[in-house]
Amino acid sequence: MKTLYSIFIILMATLTVFCGPSTGGDDGLAILAALEEGGGCIKAPGETTTTGSGTFTTVVNATASGCWVYINLKAGGVETTKSGSWDMRFKRFVMGTNSGTSGTGNGGSCRVGDGDPATDINDVTIGGCTIELDSIQSQTGGGGFGTATESASPSLWTWYNYNGTTHVLTPHPIGYLIQGSDGTSNFAVEITDYYDNAGTSGFPTFIWKEL
Repeated sequence: MKTLYSIFIILMATLTVFCGPSTGGDDGLAILAALEEGGGCIKAPGETTTTGSGTFTTVVNATASGCWVYINLKAGGVETTKSGSWDMRFKRFVMGTNSGTSGTGNGGSCRVGDGDPATDINDVTIGGCTIELDSIQSQTGGGGFGTATESASPSLWTWYNYNGTTHVLTPHPIGYLIQGSDGTSNFAVEITDYYDNAGTSGFPTFIWKEL
């Protein structure tokens, strides 16, 4: 009976629970991701794209407001699940690392400078800033919302400038050091955009390289 009930729950999740657009791919992994998030959302794989060699560009489909998208930088910027070996996670404009209140890994992050003067991935070095663990972050106003409280990276919490007239988010010119979930891998990251080619929000884009 318990087995039949489990199969029923999975079938119902497949038929009725879906957040965000899907481009197909491994349905089993999508169902697993939904169940890991408490059944609140299915985030189909294959929506994150990473291109380049040495220095990479990753575009994350984080358009579903209720879904975290997990990225494994150690494996070349591929999308994974909550239980996978992820290093960064994204939900709309909120970003986190596998550390502290966000995950059980040994990750973290820090920012190089405050944007004046500008910094980029070439300014990021191991030990160049002090790694911070994720914690509960709160904000009122800005970013296109009223009040938000999320478990997120403190260094990436204010990665953008928000225009209250146009409601456009523009990345600050800052390089970030991301420590991988294994505690030994390190990556230089720079957020470059939040919109796709059609101007749709929820597509955080970043260039990065392993240090």
